[in-house]
Amino acid sequence: MHKRTILYTMAVGLLLASSVIATEDSTEKYVPKLSGYASWESGEVVKGYSGAAGVEVDRGWLQTGYMGLCATADVSDHLRIIAGGEGQFVVSFRRSENGNNDTYTELRFPKTLFSIKRGEALYSAGRTENPLFQLEAGFFPYKYNADVKDLGEYLFRTYCYPASMVNEFDKPYADLLGLRLGLTVDAGPGIFHNDLLLTTSMQFWPFNDFSLSYIADYSIPRIFTLGAGVQLFDLFSVGVDNPQYGIDPTTPDPKTMNGKNYTFAGTKLIGRVSFDPKGLFPATEGLLGKEDLKLYGEAAILGLNNYEDTIANSNDGYDNILWRMPVMLGINLPTFKLLDVLGFEMEYQYSPYPNSITNVEYNMTPLPSSPLAHSFTKWCFYGRKSLGRHVDIIGQIANDHLMPKTMVMANQFADYTDVTIRNSDWWWTLKARFDF
Repeated sequence: MHKRTILYTMAVGLLLASSVIATEDSTEKYVPKLSGYASWESGEVVKGYSGAAGVEVDRGWLQTGYMGLCATADVSDHLRIIAGGEGQFVVSFRRSENGNNDTYTELRFPKTLFSIKRGEALYSAGRTENPLFQLEAGFFPYKYNADVKDLGEYLFRTYCYPASMVNEFDKPYADLLGLRLGLTVDAGPGIFHNDLLLTTSMQFWPFNDFSLSYIADYSIPRIFTLGAGVQLFDLFSVGVDNPQYGIDPTTPDPKTMNGKNYTFAGTKLIGRVSFDPKGLFPATEGLLGKEDLKLYGEAAILGLNNYEDTIANSNDGYDNILWRMPVMLGINLPTFKLLDVLGFEMEYQYSPYPNSITNVEYNMTPLPSSPLAHSFTKWCFYGRKSLGRHVDIIGQIANDHLMPKTMVMANQFADYTDVTIRNSDWWWTLKARFDF
């Protein structure tokens, strides 16, 4: 699909949407609602490994403070405007107490960061719960798998080439910039929901490129959900003239593999399922918590095309589609209402390459990192307890895709490879969050 066609389609869609929104009576006075939060999280990498530095990580401390504000204005019966930002007080992760890390004072002192978290318009038509139609435009959070706490949610948190994942603690969703069209209809005993999204990359390279995604799910409330999705990742670029780039100007092609050029672009597929046995046995609801005993899973293919490595000893081909097929399973363990949720998740992905975006971040190339001994299995325990309406305590123990925050990229000081890369590696963290 030519990028001009997509841009014209976007323009027509926005024009039609604006004409619908313009018919809304927004002349009445309204009072924007202000909400916010503050949180603090601390933990440590008990045992890990820094691939960039080639050093062991022994009890590396992690600490970040957050504060956020959000204003929500219902300017009509159907149109809502949301704007918000977040500040972070980050203590840069130090891989070791000695050596080259001491050269950079930036690694010793906390830094304050500010970012936009919400900036969107949401138009809804139909009932308040599960609206028939929604149009969302701007910068907004998006989550299609309500059960995931850490692992999974692959469609918007991964690359195709390399087939790597980017996760953050207590953030099992993606921040997207673009358009979303949503449709929800009753279908027999359940509900059918689907979203069409056109988004542009603002957080990961290649910046500004557009991806087109479609996600659908069918759910029988409180019992069963089945979903699937497809994404044409990096479908077209905005165009950047640079001689180091290949055929697609925003996807460097440093090597040719068997007549094919490397490219970030690829097709992702996901499938997911969720089952709550409590819906079949209503008598258990008084004993078990709302989230107890849920079973769920998700699988993905991150890129349908193989790029076979025909250059001897180069070790940077994508020879086998199985290398790009992560699978995760999860269960919410019963706590009998002691906790709001206690989830256990496991993930398996067989690949000769570790989960890493080092070449993407430092070299802007769609190449995998060098093969490195690593675990094919990841796991996570996640727990949350609400103390009234305004306080939450959240904790996690995991061997997952943690890439600790480091404020200095010079000389590859920032790690863009899983720090818990081996079976024996693990980390923990605890977070207190306050909302108003």
